[in-house]
Amino acid sequence: MLREIREPLVCAKCADEVTSGAAGAVSMRDYGRLEAGFTARGLQVWCLRHDLNVVHVDFAEAKPEADFRCLERRVNYSDLR
Repeated sequence: MLREIREPLVCAKCADEVTSGAAGAVSMRDYGRLEAGFTARGLQVWCLRHDLNVVHVDFAEAKPEADFRCLERRVNYSDLR
């Protein structure tokens, strides 16, 4: 799959630190340290920096379709000249 993220998930504490300047001159993308994985309930996103839950999505025992393909954009090398 290609990257189609419209609204990234962020830790509220990380976001506060970045927007207040407490994290220094860094972007949220560079500052955030998130880990995601499946749980017994669904999918959890965890902030490694603050050791806190960001979101836990409950699938309510449903098995949504998932796509784990790792697709990459093809580079047209003739365009690089």
